[in-house]
Amino acid sequence: MKKSLSIYSFLLLALILLQNCAHHRSGALTILHTNDMHSQYTPMTATWVQKEPKPQIGGMVALAYHIRQAEKTHPPILLLDAGDIMTGTPISKMVVDSALGGGFMQMINRIGYDAMTIGNHEFDDGQENLNKLIQLARFDVLSANLYKNNRLFAPKPYAIYKVNGLRIGVIGVILTDLFEMTTRKNLDGIRVDDPAPVVQKIIDEIDGKTDLIVLLTHQGVDADMELAQRLRNADVIVGGHSHTRLNAPIVRNDILIVQADSKTRYLGRLAMKIADDKIAEYDYHLIPTWVDSVRSPDPEMVRMVSSIKEQVDREYGRTIGTLKTDWRRNSSGESSLGNFIADVMRDVTATDFAVLNSGGIRKDMSAGPVKKVDVIEILPFTNYIVTFSCRGEQLRTLIYTNIKSAVKRDEGILQISGLRYDYRVSPGGEIEILSATVNDEPIDDNRLYRGATVDFVLHGQTDRYFGFTPQGTGENTNLLLSDVVIDYISKHPQITAQTDGRIRQIVE
Repeated sequence: MKKSLSIYSFLLLALILLQNCAHHRSGALTILHTNDMHSQYTPMTATWVQKEPKPQIGGMVALAYHIRQAEKTHPPILLLDAGDIMTGTPISKMVVDSALGGGFMQMINRIGYDAMTIGNHEFDDGQENLNKLIQLARFDVLSANLYKNNRLFAPKPYAIYKVNGLRIGVIGVILTDLFEMTTRKNLDGIRVDDPAPVVQKIIDEIDGKTDLIVLLTHQGVDADMELAQRLRNADVIVGGHSHTRLNAPIVRNDILIVQADSKTRYLGRLAMKIADDKIAEYDYHLIPTWVDSVRSPDPEMVRMVSSIKEQVDREYGRTIGTLKTDWRRNSSGESSLGNFIADVMRDVTATDFAVLNSGGIRKDMSAGPVKKVDVIEILPFTNYIVTFSCRGEQLRTLIYTNIKSAVKRDEGILQISGLRYDYRVSPGGEIEILSATVNDEPIDDNRLYRGATVDFVLHGQTDRYFGFTPQGTGENTNLLLSDVVIDYISKHPQITAQTDGRIRQIVE
């Protein structure tokens, strides 16, 4: 009996020692990361560079090359993406492998990512299409706080990767205000939980089994910083959603927070030395994916991109008009591009006024030829035009809400057509509407007016944008906004975009 107990005690002690040894592994690790790629498979012009001709940056050929270079210079590698691979270019609207965006997923698979989390734009074409994309992925798709009918939506909440003798736990997180960012019709049965308690439970479960814990989040830098303050024993947050270009990590509660801009323009590289269950040293670098730096591109990636581009050019490359002046966006005031699109919406629906959320307009454009692809990239969302009715007093509430958004700059305003208003803001921040008209006539509080907007706004976002909820569900025109704009430009090919003072702040 004593011998048996002695053997048992020895085995127990050995197990404890093994666990402690496992808990104190050390070694080097580099996390490469991207976020918010938005199907940017071709390069774009680096408009912010002050030289001519301006250089090209991004695209999947350049991204793949810079990842390969980083793998050579800073091994071993864990490659992560923080979501929003969808919506931005026509490739996300093309069916490949039975899924919209399947061609872009093929490119991501080719690069060889280890994991990604789900972003809000993955829902833009519905849950069925997102599930098809997940099935196509040859890497882990992680999300711990996203549920469908009380079951996890993603295949896994987290995964543990063995890299260079280290065990790295990666936990996926999606933003809690998903319903504010996505058309409600695409979120049937969806629930998003507060990530802090969900993530902490997983951390507590895997902390003893891992040497590093990484949160792969799609919620924005501000939410990442808030989450970091609420956690114990996490090490890194690789984030997305806010398109933030962090040249150095933000440190909160001993957690490193990183994010790499958007649209494949940058690759984040976090090189670390891990010891005693923590980051002993780190070096961070944000790598611009310059096209002219590419020396030996992956021939298969070149073929894939060229093949898709040929299809896009055939379908979307036709010139449909000429832009005489630049199209510019402005999320806190009137804009030439917003005016043009809202005017088209009002024209096609023959309504008294039209409004469009600034966030639905995704790209500026310089004067010159306008192609179908330009309109698709400016209006990449599957947004349908809907009409609704409201009384004049409600219209005044909409205008007040729009002014408040402009003043606070916390939400993009509604771009407008058919409406005009002047306002003043007191030194104490009080808003005064000085004048408000519909079709140059003063608003009649008791009159019923017809308006046009997009289904994203009307179906779930009216409190946010209007300040009231119209009665009924409105009337769906079954007109896709991007199609309507393409058709309008084809019929009116000479475009002079301008602002005309329909929104004015009076400063005295």
